[in-house]
Amino acid sequence: MSSFKLSAILSGHESDVKALRSPSNDFIVTSSRDKTVRTWTRTSSNDFGESKTLIGHNEFVNSVAYLPPNAEYPSGLIISGSSDKTINVFDIENAHEPIRTLIGHTGNICALDVTPSGFIVSGSWDKTAKIWKSWMESFTLTGHSQAVWAVMSVDDNLIFTGSADKTIIKWQNGKHVQTLTGHTDCVRDLVLFPNIGFASCGNDRTIRIWTLEGQCVYELSGQHTEFIYSLSILPTGEIISGGEDSSVRVWKDGQCIQTILHPSTSVWCVDSMPNGDIISGASDGLVRVFTRSSERVAEQNVLKDFENQVSQHAIPANQIGDIKKDELPGPEALNAPGKNDGQVTMVRIGDKVEAHQWNYSDQTWHKIGDVVDAVGQNKKQIFNGKEYDYVFDVDIGDGVPPLKLPYNATDNPYNAAQQFIWANELPQDYLDQIADFITKNAGGVSLGTRSQYSDPFTGTDRYTPGGATSSTSANSQPSSNTFATGIDPWTRPVPTSTTTSTSASSVSKTLPQRTYLSFRGTSLQNILNKINQINKDLQEKDPTNDNILTSEELNSLQNLSKFLQNPSSMSNHQPGFNTVRKISSQWSPANRFPGIDLLRLLILYSPLPAKYEDSSGNIVRFIINSANINLWTKDSKPTKEQEINTMLGLRAFTNLFEIKEGNNILRHESSKIVDLISPLWSQTTNKNLRVALVTVFLNFAILFKTNPDEDVMLQIMATLNELLDSETDSETIYRSIVTLGTLIAQNQAAKEAAVILDVKNVVKQISPEVKKEKRIIQVIGELNQLI
Repeated sequence: MSSFKLSAILSGHESDVKALRSPSNDFIVTSSRDKTVRTWTRTSSNDFGESKTLIGHNEFVNSVAYLPPNAEYPSGLIISGSSDKTINVFDIENAHEPIRTLIGHTGNICALDVTPSGFIVSGSWDKTAKIWKSWMESFTLTGHSQAVWAVMSVDDNLIFTGSADKTIIKWQNGKHVQTLTGHTDCVRDLVLFPNIGFASCGNDRTIRIWTLEGQCVYELSGQHTEFIYSLSILPTGEIISGGEDSSVRVWKDGQCIQTILHPSTSVWCVDSMPNGDIISGASDGLVRVFTRSSERVAEQNVLKDFENQVSQHAIPANQIGDIKKDELPGPEALNAPGKNDGQVTMVRIGDKVEAHQWNYSDQTWHKIGDVVDAVGQNKKQIFNGKEYDYVFDVDIGDGVPPLKLPYNATDNPYNAAQQFIWANELPQDYLDQIADFITKNAGGVSLGTRSQYSDPFTGTDRYTPGGATSSTSANSQPSSNTFATGIDPWTRPVPTSTTTSTSASSVSKTLPQRTYLSFRGTSLQNILNKINQINKDLQEKDPTNDNILTSEELNSLQNLSKFLQNPSSMSNHQPGFNTVRKISSQWSPANRFPGIDLLRLLILYSPLPAKYEDSSGNIVRFIINSANINLWTKDSKPTKEQEINTMLGLRAFTNLFEIKEGNNILRHESSKIVDLISPLWSQTTNKNLRVALVTVFLNFAILFKTNPDEDVMLQIMATLNELLDSETDSETIYRSIVTLGTLIAQNQAAKEAAVILDVKNVVKQISPEVKKEKRIIQVIGELNQLI
């Protein structure tokens, strides 16, 4: 069978195309984040023209369905669902306004389907699905614990729903009759599969085929490298899927037989036409039609232009895997044929890495893009012939080109700011704002400091695991007396005086936060003293205790301390890491906190923690178990040691974001972590724990600048919304607002969620005393502008 080729491109939407339907070969319905629904009619064998624009929603239109013609509506009806929480019904013949608006959901309506008799089925972020008969709500299907992302009607009485809670529920006559499990992440779409049952897909990058009785008969995986958002079934019985990896894939007999790359980040939706053609909607606002029919293939110049766009599309390295450029083959590798259709290989062309895909039908490698890596903290940038860790663009005023501000992570921000002022002849009044700009945007700096935590287990005069942890520059090392004076030169407070200059306000912009925060400062010697003290107590109580550290293990900790003070020495610290793991996991919960604290530091400077894996899982699972994060329950108050261990575990998570290997692990484990830690804030008044929790959320927000997990983002935003409703600690509030603002600034879906969650009003209700702080006033203003 021939491969699919581009047939037509439908251009008209001004933002992401989120849903589409093709009731006939000549008619397509689409909906978009531009708040419109549009209809398209075939104008030739390989082209469609926009016929109508349906306006009725005031927010993103995320779902669409089609009701076939009947006596009353001979052209049929279009159903649309929006983040404005309404469902609109349009008569195609008279589509200037909705003939009905269905109200009942309290969240974004992200899924729609219709039954054979014309009932409407809807799914929403409010965790429910609804069945509407004669434009009235007939059933509310309550049973999912997270957003209902997918709905599917088998007949008027049998409905299936898929959710962000990773389950599929079967409903009969409005009653929950069965829960189907198998997906390991959010379920994103459901589609009927003739003669078998139905298919499902999700964020776990798999497609599962089920019988209507709930048995999973097989799974398709190993092809999509990111979330799978949408499914459809071709008349031939082949499956088509679209996802976050810029691709549509065609599956037959359990194998991916074709991959159609798109020059866009996301393929949000796919559908099949009665004639067997494929339609897709993408994040670039375009709808594309692909065909196997030579009569409907696009003109040669259109095909060539599409191929060029795909070949120029930058592919993030994290979609391909870890790349060692020096070990890649040159272009001669393209002389060998591929093993199967859609196979991707990388070749080194000079200093660039290109990705090529094998096309089985024409037996040719096609370039599909240049592989790029994100600019990270280890990549030097050139300014005036010198290398720097950062070169910032500083906007000093309207109509004035940005000035370049070079900065190395080991520099003092105030020295760098002063040099910048002298070099550009700027007013001296800018010093504090510029230094503040550097501290906010250079890696590893702290958003704020707080008072020391009083630990009843150790006393305030000694090592206190819950105490203040000052953050130094991204590349600095801890010493045995970091910030012993109590003054942190890296986060010198901004004076309370105000400046009305546009330049100053531009320099000190906070949102979005661009660099990860970390918890670095400590007293290594105090930690070691505490370990020695506890170890001595264990020995005195029971000399046969297997958890007592041997002299070799104690020596390994001394060597580890030397390594942490001079990580460039690259000394063998594996024995020390092993001892840290022993303390963190085998000592009693009341005694293990110094081990978890050492692990927090080791994560920043050693590759060993990120590479660690045992029978129970990776470093994330180790931290969860050692820090007792998995032991929190709603029914019991946490113990003091549980709070301390969890707080230190959250700080360890925060530091894990600082390294590339940690980024990969955290992205993979994001749903697990956020699910586990989201309820913690409501069960404790420990301010240090709450700050650590919110800082983990903030670092996830920064991580999600690329390839965001929208379900995890939604959960973070909903949690912070609840936290802000009652929080009184200014540091926790500040970091929460920065997290929300960072998500909203980087992602349209987060902006949509902010409207639904009424974030503006929640922030408005923050304690007036807290809102007196200059930084809080500023960041709230920026947040409101983003929404």
